[in-house]
Amino acid sequence: MKKLLIANLLLLFSLIYVVVRITHRSLYLPQMYINADNPVSFHWYFIAIDTGLIQDKIGNSMHVSIYLIWMTPIYLLVLVSLILTFLALKQKM
Repeated sequence: MKKLLIANLLLLFSLIYVVVRITHRSLYLPQMYINADNPVSFHWYFIAIDTGLIQDKIGNSMHVSIYLIWMTPIYLLVLVSLILTFLALKQKM
């Protein structure tokens, strides 16, 4: 039972680690010795990646060049894993 609990905790911590790493505002690029804007932004319902493929006349990225990854499936999987963990712990007691 401890292995199941530890596995789910590691899953949650790895998800938190990924979210923390992609939410930095700027990135340091050591080969060029500069800080650059992070093209990845995290919102509660999606992760947005600014590809910069389509730009307006000023050089700003347009809305259509942003790729979205929806977070809803991840939230559902985490919720199911937590429910299964609690059910396994409840049956053990």
